[in-house]
Amino acid sequence: MIDVCHVSKSFGVVRALDDVCLRIEPGQRVGFVGANGSGKTTLLRAMLGLVRVEGHVSLGGIDVARQPELALRAVAYIPQVAPPIEAPVREVVRAIAALRGVDEGAVRTSARRLGLDLDAVGSTRFRDLSGGMRQKLLAALALSTEVQILVCDEPTANLDRSARGAFFEQVAARGKNAITVLCSHRVEEIEQLVDRVVEMDAGRIARDGTVREVLREISDSETPLLRVVR
Repeated sequence: MIDVCHVSKSFGVVRALDDVCLRIEPGQRVGFVGANGSGKTTLLRAMLGLVRVEGHVSLGGIDVARQPELALRAVAYIPQVAPPIEAPVREVVRAIAALRGVDEGAVRTSARRLGLDLDAVGSTRFRDLSGGMRQKLLAALALSTEVQILVCDEPTANLDRSARGAFFEQVAARGKNAITVLCSHRVEEIEQLVDRVVEMDAGRIARDGTVREVLREISDSETPLLRVVR
């Protein structure tokens, strides 16, 4: 379970999060949507302990700020912006697999399904991969880790249509008690990956409901928050 309790965050005079309360139960798949600057990415980062906030966030009953090393054991994260890692792909896979207790073969299988041959790029520096290749590798590393919580920030932004389909299939195959949290601007991702949508606006939760309910209300609004990807 993810419990966000009265969380606020300011960057200078900008109030990025304003007394946000949210609970995500085991088995739920939740998408955060909203305009740029609405607070959705800051909320995602607060859940991961990447920003200090007022209030508290707990994962599985463990406070992220106080015991991040314990709380984040249950989390796999696919960031929108890949870190500029200098190490070769082979070493990145080996290090993360050892850290998370994952079989490297499982990472290779997941990557292959996404259209990435790890053996072919094993000696290439991670930072020298194309944007699509980096995204596929980060997704494979996360999807091959058997944890309860998967957090994704625009996870298919650099993926082609075939890779997006494979990504959707792998996420759908996760256990029935697994939690998926997604930050997205894409209708396809929201429809395929989540069953609950939280719309952020000016640091607050503007809507929280089923995919059908929230997408219908968003489509009726004057400001489009989601885009269709062909």
